[in-house]
Amino acid sequence: MRPMSREEVRGAIVNLDRTGSKVRLPAWFDDAPWHRIDYLGWRDPRAAKCAYLVTEADGQALGVLLRQAPNHADGSRAMMCDLCRSSRRFNEVSLFTARRPSRDKRERLNTVGLLLCTDLDCAVKTRTEPTRHAYDPPGDDIIAARREGVRSRAIAFIRSVPDAERTARRRT
Repeated sequence: MRPMSREEVRGAIVNLDRTGSKVRLPAWFDDAPWHRIDYLGWRDPRAAKCAYLVTEADGQALGVLLRQAPNHADGSRAMMCDLCRSSRRFNEVSLFTARRPSRDKRERLNTVGLLLCTDLDCAVKTRTEPTRHAYDPPGDDIIAARREGVRSRAIAFIRSVPDAERTARRRT
């Protein structure tokens, strides 16, 4: 991912509430390892249940504001993150929802969600060296495929939040 400016990241959030929600960047933003990440994910420092997910597609920054839902999963279950596709304990994966932007008051409760690693750090999990067998491709190829998968799934989710196609169908 290419390095982004603070203004570019703040302006990338497509579902930001116009009534005064301010994007608070993490303290480590200036030291972000841009060459090692496929998306930038962080928690709002002042609101523990709010998180942000920003990535780049076609040279343009895209991002969403996420809200973490309460986790009521059974303690013996494993859950899978929708981005990195790694199975984790129930308390390490949470449902995050993104409200769809709408001027119509009747549609303000429309949300789209996905299960994400609670720490929003799928890059670490995708870069771990896989356990290989004799018939598996080289480890670098596996890691590259994982990274591309995370990137494409993040872009697809962020693009699904405003969903211009759904809005256009309703108008006609």
